Amino acid sequence: MRQRWADPQWMLMVAWTLSLGFPPALAAQAAAPTSLTAAVQSGNALAEEAPLEVVLDVILNGDALGLVARFRLSGGRLYATPEELHEMGIRTDDLTAGPDGTIALDRIGGLSYEYMASRQQVRLTADNARRRPHLVETMPRRSVTVTPGTGLLLNYDAYAQPGTAATVGLYSEQRFFFSQGVISNTGFATFYRDQNRFIRLDTSYTRPDPSGLTTLQVGDTISGALSWSRSVRLGGVQYRRNFALRPDMVTYPVPQLGATAAVPSAVDLYVNNVRQYSGQVPSGPFVLSGAPALTGAGQATIVMRDVLGRDVATSVPLYVDTRMMAAGLVDYAIEAGFLREQYGVSSFQYGSQLAASGSLRYGWSSAVTLEGHVEAMPGTYVSGAGLLWRLGGAGVINAAAAGSSGRGNGALFSLGYQLRTPALTLDLQGSRTAGKFTDLAARAGAPFPAALYRATFAMPVARNGNVALNYVHLDDGLLGRSRIGSIAFTTQLARDYSLSLSAYRDFAEPRLQGVLLTLTAVIGPSGSASVSAGSDAGRATLYANAGRTPDFDGGWGWQVQGSRNAGLSRGLAQLTYRGPYGELLGGVQSFDGQVRTALNATGSVVAMDGAVLPARRVTDGFALVSTGGHAGVPVLVENRRIGVTDRNGHFLVPNLMPYQANRVGIDALALPANTRLSQPTLNVAPAWQAGALAHFDITPIRGGQVVLADDAGRPLPAGTVARLLAADDAGTVLATTMVGYDGLVYFDSWSDRNVIEAEPPAGRCRATFGYQASASPLPMMGRVTCQPVP
Repeated sequence: MRQRWADPQWMLMVAWTLSLGFPPALAAQAAAPTSLTAAVQSGNALAEEAPLEVVLDVILNGDALGLVARFRLSGGRLYATPEELHEMGIRTDDLTAGPDGTIALDRIGGLSYEYMASRQQVRLTADNARRRPHLVETMPRRSVTVTPGTGLLLNYDAYAQPGTAATVGLYSEQRFFFSQGVISNTGFATFYRDQNRFIRLDTSYTRPDPSGLTTLQVGDTISGALSWSRSVRLGGVQYRRNFALRPDMVTYPVPQLGATAAVPSAVDLYVNNVRQYSGQVPSGPFVLSGAPALTGAGQATIVMRDVLGRDVATSVPLYVDTRMMAAGLVDYAIEAGFLREQYGVSSFQYGSQLAASGSLRYGWSSAVTLEGHVEAMPGTYVSGAGLLWRLGGAGVINAAAAGSSGRGNGALFSLGYQLRTPALTLDLQGSRTAGKFTDLAARAGAPFPAALYRATFAMPVARNGNVALNYVHLDDGLLGRSRIGSIAFTTQLARDYSLSLSAYRDFAEPRLQGVLLTLTAVIGPSGSASVSAGSDAGRATLYANAGRTPDFDGGWGWQVQGSRNAGLSRGLAQLTYRGPYGELLGGVQSFDGQVRTALNATGSVVAMDGAVLPARRVTDGFALVSTGGHAGVPVLVENRRIGVTDRNGHFLVPNLMPYQANRVGIDALALPANTRLSQPTLNVAPAWQAGALAHFDITPIRGGQVVLADDAGRPLPAGTVARLLAADDAGTVLATTMVGYDGLVYFDSWSDRNVIEAEPPAGRCRATFGYQASASPLPMMGRVTCQPVP
């Protein structure tokens, strides 16, 4: 490595200046050198005996970093700590610091420097391999603070079928949410002519922990499972990792795309020719970090453009599989409890023996994800392991093996391969058991299938077409044997029309085969119609359907259907209304000459902020907008109007994204003129299945206008500065404004006695007057004279 000194004389002068507190003898000796050579020798000896700490401006490869770093000057060499070097953009992962925690700059490979003492500056020259790449987050992490809320929620789904034995049914969910989590209960009730009953489904207390990305659930829960294991319902406790608490977090491996810019440049990232990021990068190496909008294989292209408009493009292949875990990331779930039995039939039937299970996924590297799973209860013990292995851009292999002991000794083997590219999709999966493999789900009454093989192949054809082939081989103790193959072809005929042709056959039951041709058309912005004709098990099939989905903002929807299959005719007509307080549906259905009617209503009722109000069905987080009693104020979500506040100033916004900043606002123009809105938009982040209070601070103001005139009765000129002073202390300025045309002055903080000071060209003046209340939202308080101030 090469080291250059800009000026030895300046170096000695700076060293002597900074070396305060030297022993007097050394200082005297250094102050009067007999010659330049003696001075240099004296300075070198001085530097060796007493190292200096210098603070220098850093220039890296000719670019000013705007960074002042601390160095140690000893023996004519510069030293720095790894932390300082890291801040300068120098890679230090292969370097070892000395006993004093510093590294000599002249011993760092790929780095040279020039120490300019006269300018208190160090110029570094680093190879690209020595520079630390500049990290660019294409999807920056967003820190969100959860908006608190406490209240009660009731979701309901009621239906009625007049003329049947079960005349009325009701599904309901009750939630109590507070800062420590959510207590919920679900169930359904049916009211028969001769008997009524209620079935409880799930009751639990759930406490999410966003800081630790974990969730604790006590009560009814569903155990964690992997792709080759099965879940069971338990009554007990579960503790699991929950990445949904950080929606911006990418849990699967994503490539870090890098390049080197010779000069500061603009950079664009394209994935499969779709631009996903635009930004600026400094000179030197850089890395684009983030999750590309891609599943499977693709190509990323980085385009750099310098100040002269020259483009440099770099393309690299990609392969993304969302089933895998990012390197070093761990996902897990552990639970213990009693198996739920007769779910949906009995409210409180559980097994008598304690069961436990655990699942683990670990990102060993960006190419390998390891998996493990265990289950245990008296008489049944299961353990297994698996992995997913990415073969570069050639797809992903998944494999697993498990064994069971106790009442059922056996083994499970699973193997699969998946490849997704723009040209084709191939998915091959298979699992088979040996012996009497028994897991917790089998103990709950669902034996593991003896064999399950599945193959899928799909590829685009022609211009707008796609063809897919599927085969499923199933040997199941309950469902029997199936060998089903199918083929489907779809194509876009025109902008609003598509055609599909599909056929299937069960090779285990040759009579089970069929073919279906379907033509679909788009009707308007949210409607569609389709007509199908074919054969199923040797019988002709005809089907027609048309409908329109209600808009999210509210409105009407409809659907009509007609079909004939196996000699039986079916018909359906229904009308749907979606409003701010729920959804109503009414329909008429005919089946083989029998006509039935049905009514359905869904929605919710929320008690929060001292109010009880109806709303649409709430599936996850929501917000209660409060305007402090102001009615009829439009409410906006992401700048889209969704409703107005009720007479108490409330409106419920359903189905917001939890743990994300949802922009909820109100239209300030709808507020009275004599009010002030502190903030028209709030970022609301509700917790999981909880509500957040979005309170808009609207305060009344004393607003009004006054005409300021000089002592000759002429209005003060427009543009004159006017100040509202405190009546009891004329030196305190409460507000400042400009005089408008015709001498008009507006303030929104009038008091009973007011003092205005103005500065017209003729000289400073003051006006004193009292506030005159008025029913008008913008009262005019008359004309007052601004008296000259000496």
